[in-house]
Amino acid sequence: MGDYRTLLVPYDFSPHSRAALDAAVDLARRLGSDVHLLHVVEIPVFAYGYGGAAGPIVPPSFNMAEIRARAMDSLHDVVDGIANRPGKLEPHVVEGISVADVIQDTAKQLGADLIVMGTHGRTGLAHVFLGSVAERTLRSAPCPVLTVHASEDDEER
Repeated sequence: MGDYRTLLVPYDFSPHSRAALDAAVDLARRLGSDVHLLHVVEIPVFAYGYGGAAGPIVPPSFNMAEIRARAMDSLHDVVDGIANRPGKLEPHVVEGISVADVIQDTAKQLGADLIVMGTHGRTGLAHVFLGSVAERTLRSAPCPVLTVHASEDDEER
């Protein structure tokens, strides 16, 4: 097994991302690794079509600072709920247009050795229309990616 000192866990509050977090925390405890929990706040795509050189125009109903603050509070709740935490479990909230790009950029900035992420396991038309953040991350991640699928019990919770 590689020297996985820094683990990045993209977290969208789904059962799949919770399963990935559980796996990462277990791995971090065994290896003495640090875990960085990342939530990406997606900027609405329509906001970028009208900004021109001035940048994105976010409608007034989107208070990005409030959204980021609420996401960070929620991540802190998740972190506080983890028993037997590894040495370092740090939450991050970053905004961007493409979740996969933000994951890759954050992995580079943190020097992540492994990305541990949940996957919804969509196939067929759902995969075609909704895409797959996990697949896009796998294709161009700067480090290995471990994907975790939630069990049926996890999904029911």
